[in-house]
Amino acid sequence: MPGQPRHVHMLSMHTSPLAQPGVGDAGGMNVYVAHLAAKLAEHGIPVTLWAARLHESEPPRRRLAERLEVRHVALPGTSHLDKTQLRHHVGAFADAVVAGAGDGPGQVVHAHYWLSAMAGVEVADRLAAPLVTSLHTSALVKNLHASAGEAPEPDVRIAGERVVVSASDALVVNTPTEARQLHELYGAPADRLHVITPGIDPHIHHPPRHDRRDIRPGGVMPSGAPVEILMAARLQPLKGPDLLIEAMRLLAPDRLPVHLTIVGDGDPDYLARLRAMVAHHGLGASIGFLPAVPGPVLADRMRAADIVAVPSSSETFGLVALEAQACATPVVASRIDGLADAVRDRRTGVLVADRTPRAWADALRALVVDPVRRRALGRAGALRAAGMTWAVTADRVAAVYSSVLRHGRRAPACAATCC
Repeated sequence: MPGQPRHVHMLSMHTSPLAQPGVGDAGGMNVYVAHLAAKLAEHGIPVTLWAARLHESEPPRRRLAERLEVRHVALPGTSHLDKTQLRHHVGAFADAVVAGAGDGPGQVVHAHYWLSAMAGVEVADRLAAPLVTSLHTSALVKNLHASAGEAPEPDVRIAGERVVVSASDALVVNTPTEARQLHELYGAPADRLHVITPGIDPHIHHPPRHDRRDIRPGGVMPSGAPVEILMAARLQPLKGPDLLIEAMRLLAPDRLPVHLTIVGDGDPDYLARLRAMVAHHGLGASIGFLPAVPGPVLADRMRAADIVAVPSSSETFGLVALEAQACATPVVASRIDGLADAVRDRRTGVLVADRTPRAWADALRALVVDPVRRRALGRAGALRAAGMTWAVTADRVAAVYSSVLRHGRRAPACAATCC
């Protein structure tokens, strides 16, 4: 690849790329970082993944593949810290990355999330290397869409994001919507914004090879088996599991054959409240909970489901929606920012304009009673997602790396101590 980097340092300070998505702070970003790094390495670009070592089980250093390794940086006093509190350790994290990176031209720093980007500004300045930033989520957008019960993002995060947007040589965003938001809310220069869609792994996310009834747990479904709705996410108010439970409550009087499975982990108190909601409404037979599972197992569950629901209040993309489409399962999702780009309304799924239990119940009901439409949406989704692979994403990101290397690092800006 002409002009490709000699080495990419990919920063994911607050969550290890090895972490199980759906547990703790791990989610779609972890999937993104792990798959992007792996494909870049396959394409001949050496990559080191850097994360804070927040748990003893995380190895200080592990080689994942040829040209790909992960390094967990020990930061005293950070074990089990809230991720926002990690901002006080940004400087120490940057020191460790610089010490481990070595000298020489042709290096690129690619930071993921605002905390990593704060460290990334200092790392890039000290290495004289260009900085590419992927925020994945932004505080101002989350606050705009926050529902009742969702705590607003702190001012320190907003200030930090303004710094890194200004100091980055390139900003990789998932959708045109995210590009517009960063331009309008943070003043990101249009010529630094690069819209690159995330991908799927076609070896994991693909349509069922058999009829759905044959891949349900237990084999062939009995006559009248329920329509299966699946939600997979970190369980937090932002993701909207409570909204989905309330929608199921409104469907109950219809006596439709429908079952909801919620897959993911979260704060124990919040999970207890969700279970209490289910019990209070007498929905124990219609709603089940499962812990987070590895990607291939989740893909099997997507293929076995009839509908995948994504009721989030904010998503810069919503990778699970694309993965579900690749599995030929129709998606019902909130009509908000990234999800409006990830799902083609009435072609690969249904976008729900109002985040109310009634609107969601109506949208789900329409698909539950219409298997022909479900199959048509699923087929269209699989066709759309088939060409959206991580290999394509990696090629486009590598082109951004080559571009910033040609232009060099912009004027240094100190970010590690601004907060």
